[in-house]
Amino acid sequence: MQIWLGVDLGTSALKATAVNQDGLVLARAAAGYETHRPHESWVEQDPLDWLAAFTKVLNELDVDLTKIAGVGIVGQTPTLVVTDSLGNPLRPAMTWQDTRAQKEADLFAVEIPDVAKDFGLSLPWAPSGILPKVRWLKEHEPKILQKDSRLLQAKDFLLFHLTGEFASDNWSSKGLIHATTLKPTQAWASLGLPNELIPAIGKPWNVAAKTSVGNDFLPAGIPVAIGWSDALAGMLALEVFSKPTAFVISGSSDIAGISCTELTDGKHNLSTVPESCAPIPVIFGPTQSSGSAISWAADLFNSTPDELLSKSLESREVHSEIFLPYLAGERAPIWRSDIRALFAGLSHQSKFSDIAHAVIFGVGFTARHIIDQAKSLSGDLPSTVHLGGASHQSKLWLDIRSRILRSEVISFSESDSSSIGAAILAASAATGISPEVLAPKFSGEKLYFTSSIEDQNIADSEYQKYLNWVERSIR
Repeated sequence: MQIWLGVDLGTSALKATAVNQDGLVLARAAAGYETHRPHESWVEQDPLDWLAAFTKVLNELDVDLTKIAGVGIVGQTPTLVVTDSLGNPLRPAMTWQDTRAQKEADLFAVEIPDVAKDFGLSLPWAPSGILPKVRWLKEHEPKILQKDSRLLQAKDFLLFHLTGEFASDNWSSKGLIHATTLKPTQAWASLGLPNELIPAIGKPWNVAAKTSVGNDFLPAGIPVAIGWSDALAGMLALEVFSKPTAFVISGSSDIAGISCTELTDGKHNLSTVPESCAPIPVIFGPTQSSGSAISWAADLFNSTPDELLSKSLESREVHSEIFLPYLAGERAPIWRSDIRALFAGLSHQSKFSDIAHAVIFGVGFTARHIIDQAKSLSGDLPSTVHLGGASHQSKLWLDIRSRILRSEVISFSESDSSSIGAAILAASAATGISPEVLAPKFSGEKLYFTSSIEDQNIADSEYQKYLNWVERSIR
């Protein structure tokens, strides 16, 4: 029996899923690690904690490690790890939530306004990006950016410690290199740093190397895929690359968008994944707070996320209460680290159920905001929305998503779509079969749900109020 091991090095935990050749899950394990916030805008993790978590996960995974035929690693991006030539981290990793490089992002926006031409894909300048972070390091910690250093993503760091090879994919390394030509970008060249800092670039589903003799984790000789971002791996598991599809992947934040047959021109604040980086193009964006905003509200009101969810559907009337979940700023489609969350439309008549409704639907509206903009940039208008993430195992959430998105929604039974996507990459790398062809075998059972037209109309009315408050908040 062949086993494909999918590893997701996520924001709060490392998760691994072992899948057999028929796409059936054999075992799962997870291990968390700490996030550190030494200053208000700094969000860091210790890469050595990731290795410790990987060791723990492998010890707990109930499979024969000698039967593993391929490994795929995906992870949080853009999370910058700087190592020496032996793979030792030279400083804490700057996670995707780190916004200290706002000034550097603003400078790049002025100097390199045509990102699409330089990068080979559309990407708003934001402090979370790789290049603004590297620019910040050049200003504040220049000694670590030497010729024998390497600029890696989280999954690249783990890849090195399995194989001894520095490698990444063109999507995760966007900005350092042009997505199609793979040559260093103008933005990178402007920093005056050695090109040797950039790892070798390849396709996510290609073999980076085999596990090395003497590595601390797995038997030697196992093919390891180059890997991808956790977001794109999640899309892969939701069959987003099999045909044009709208999707929402929920977690601490939401990832939402559509895949399409071709990208059209138009001004927007979303990310585009061109065909050079994926089987078919994708227009998508990440929010800043989704599940994290719901957890915050539950703690604030001495409640639980499940109680907020059930209370949010207590009334079928149009609610005046609105919540913008910008607790730490917002990414797509606003890209403002300085704006903050707000409640609007509260009155003496507002009850806890109204507040719960505002929070849950406010989080849902952020995903619709992205999907609406994505649809305006593509000739493809998918009629259904694929849903991934643990929250979408709840029928209440399916009802809410269907109301907000005015669509039939399809929930996939595998809640951890990113590690499943990583397992698909492992199988693709080892067998040579295209990942989008393998995806349906791994995707598991599906649950279909459509809300009533009346409920969709009510949610639509509230969404327009939400957009009005968004406009006010970003002025």
